[in-house]
Amino acid sequence: MRTEISSGQIVFIAETMGAEPWVLRFNGEDVNYIWRPISNPEKSGGTSICFPLLGAVPEGKYRLNGKEYEMQMHGFAQYRDFKIIEKKENAVLLEIRDTPETFSVFPYAFCFQVLYSVEGRTLKTEYRITNKSAEEMFFSVGGHPRFSCPIVDRRAANDLQFSDYLLEFDPPHPPESVAKSYGPLEVIKQFTGTDNRTLRLDYDLFEKGAFCYDRTENRTVTLKRAKDNSARSLVMKIGGNAFLTIWNSPGEPFVALEPWYGSITSLPVNPEIDGDWKARRGTLRLSPDKTYTAVFYITIQ
Repeated sequence: MRTEISSGQIVFIAETMGAEPWVLRFNGEDVNYIWRPISNPEKSGGTSICFPLLGAVPEGKYRLNGKEYEMQMHGFAQYRDFKIIEKKENAVLLEIRDTPETFSVFPYAFCFQVLYSVEGRTLKTEYRITNKSAEEMFFSVGGHPRFSCPIVDRRAANDLQFSDYLLEFDPPHPPESVAKSYGPLEVIKQFTGTDNRTLRLDYDLFEKGAFCYDRTENRTVTLKRAKDNSARSLVMKIGGNAFLTIWNSPGEPFVALEPWYGSITSLPVNPEIDGDWKARRGTLRLSPDKTYTAVFYITIQ
């Protein structure tokens, strides 16, 4: 089911299945800043929420407190239908809780809420995870929104290309701050500006897959035209200490900007670490009856 909120200036639509961002556009316009497969607009754009896992565990299995569990890539939240807990004109609160099915793969009682709210030209995304268990909970959470690039109405004729865009970082993101990359670091260096503040977008960047910058406190990344500061752009402000994964499927008109809080999978995969739920680097820990919160903002221009 889809649910829509508006600030008057912008409209945001979420799909309750996976709490997936579906549409982000200016009121009265058709240009969607969130990428959707134009050949099948009713199909998921692959932008659902990741919880309680980011990445994968070896052979889809992990160990916790002497027991082995199965877990699909990016966790199970993407396959859960979130309940609308509260709805206002400019905000919607979505929620899932543990079930016997989730408990069989993630042995914790929890409440996971996603709050979407809009103000002016900005969409705020807030994750709230509450530990309802009697023991400490270990988890990760994040999103992988895909943004249109070029930012245009794809139904209209235009000559803009993916390579006409760049990402601008604050603070700077030197290639050496990449924590994980499926391709060679030399390729990332090739497209990184001399001041480490820009990354030129090109399909060659993603020939081998995604790459992930290390955790940074309170970063900003801007998707913009390289040669036209007046063109449409998008600014993501990421609160907290988060990884930033960047991805594209070569040939497709989008760039994924993924704020990830918690643990990412090693490369190459280390079964001893990646298969141990508590040993995975960066895994979040939450005491009983406590709530963890993570926030990021998207402003369209």
